[in-house]
Amino acid sequence: MTEPLEAAESSASTPPTGLAVELLDVVQSLPGVSAVYPAQPLWQSIAGAALSAVTGEDLAPISLTDTAETLAVKARIGVNTPHPAPAVAREVAQAIRTHLLPRAAVVEVYVVKVGG
Repeated sequence: MTEPLEAAESSASTPPTGLAVELLDVVQSLPGVSAVYPAQPLWQSIAGAALSAVTGEDLAPISLTDTAETLAVKARIGVNTPHPAPAVAREVAQAIRTHLLPRAAVVEVYVVKVGG
């Protein structure tokens, strides 16, 4: 199953707030990152898709799940072709971890599009 990929933009109808904005800025500033996509694909979240369709609100480009011990962060990115996708994904994960120090974080970075 495929989904249309629409990159998150800073002019979204409901921009993320607080830490999510900081992390989005960190991710978008890295060389090789061509786009940031909603962290939760629409087809994986029926409730999220329904809410997005009804309210017109965009899904969060950076997903944050706070637990007692760690912060789980999920990001989906597009990568420019001259940059190796695995290296860019590692750099994104490391930049997020560094930004969150001294807090422990589990970071998942998915490359969903290469090129462009």
